[in-house]
Amino acid sequence: MTAENIYSTAIHLPQKEIEKLYIMLGEKVNPIPHLKKSKRQSLTRHEAISNLLKNVFSKR
Repeated sequence: MTAENIYSTAIHLPQKEIEKLYIMLGEKVNPIPHLKKSKRQSLTRHEAISNLLKNVFSKR
């Protein structure tokens, strides 16, 4: 059985039955965990100025 088959059946259910189905699925199916994005480390003022001088204002 595929998700498309279940979906085509579920869309024809009355609202009360859809709510029951949602509750039953919530008990059986674990939600997909979202990966946390790592925070960037903020630059200090000195590091930012050094980076600008090195990369932007350097003579090539």
